Amino acid sequence: MSQWTRWCDRAWITPFRFALLASICFVFAVSFAQEGSGTLDIYVIDVEGGEATLFVSPSGQALLVDAGWSGFGGRDADRIAFVANEAGVKQIDYLLVTHYHRDHMGGAMQLAERLPIRHFIDRGPGDGLSERGRAAFQEYAKLRDGGTHLVARPGDVIPIEGLDVRVVAVGGTVLSEPLPGAGKMNPWCDGFRPHGSDITRRGGDADDQLSLSAVVGYGAFRTIIMGDLTWNKEYGLMCPDNKVGTVDAYLVSHHGAETSGSQALVQALEPRAAIMNNGPRKGGAVHTFQILEQVRGLEDLWQNHYAVSAEQHNRDERFIANLSDGGGGLPNSPNGRPGHMGVANWLTLSARRDGSFTVTNSRNGFSRHYGSTTN
Repeated sequence: MSQWTRWCDRAWITPFRFALLASICFVFAVSFAQEGSGTLDIYVIDVEGGEATLFVSPSGQALLVDAGWSGFGGRDADRIAFVANEAGVKQIDYLLVTHYHRDHMGGAMQLAERLPIRHFIDRGPGDGLSERGRAAFQEYAKLRDGGTHLVARPGDVIPIEGLDVRVVAVGGTVLSEPLPGAGKMNPWCDGFRPHGSDITRRGGDADDQLSLSAVVGYGAFRTIIMGDLTWNKEYGLMCPDNKVGTVDAYLVSHHGAETSGSQALVQALEPRAAIMNNGPRKGGAVHTFQILEQVRGLEDLWQNHYAVSAEQHNRDERFIANLSDGGGGLPNSPNGRPGHMGVANWLTLSARRDGSFTVTNSRNGFSRHYGSTTN
């Protein structure tokens, strides 16, 4: 019982004062309850190997990181809008575009037809893109001109009420100074081996390494979302000193592709849970599973899809949102969104200020709770 409830019970109430005091007590009781029960809710949405992660703050503001693919009859925009509706979100307050690949940026135009988007955050100019990439970027640039456009820099704070959202990398530049509480020497840097030209000359690497990455904090809870920031760029962020610190949940980099997610990053983050937004045949690399399996203290890995190429490394199906190959989910899933390529299920992380959080699989309702870090 709160102090306000006790005060209301003991107050000497005249007939005239009853209605007034009852109203006051009700307002304070509701306020107290809301303060104690607020959560940061993170929805890892299935966009078939693209990226779309919705953060809903306790204040109700919505941050969407990337918007999936374009095309497919608006499939990804439909899926994002459906999950947003499930979360009670009526508009996207901030759309953060990590980089200008079509699986991250492409769905923004179609999404804007379904939900208002108020602010756009990205690295700015679309330099160095292929001809095909430039065409997609130009469409996105027209869209962002209709809202408020913010060009991010490392260290910037994104102003979402109730959250601490800090940019740690963007445009090929990473933090020069550690975040508060971070900055310890990273022992995993000693064994770091940079990727050579056999990997870095791949067509997507040039824009991947420009990815916008951010740490999201809510009280004692912390998570990180990296976009497709590359293995070699991770070194500057984490070595020789860890400029990020530790997190409770790791939103696995680059769909779980082997070109990101080095031990210098993942081991130093020390996550208790990891969520991989992979597709059935995109990301979910064997090498990524192997690195995650070695992280001491990692209790669970959750997957948006069963990874076809890493058959023996997939988690128990309770931890996998979508099990079929290319269909987006199980044919008769009661909780999924009927989409153009089957049913799409998602993973939800609900975090509390004390650092505790719960991850839930929408396909089967299976949940796992992770305790407070402040006890």
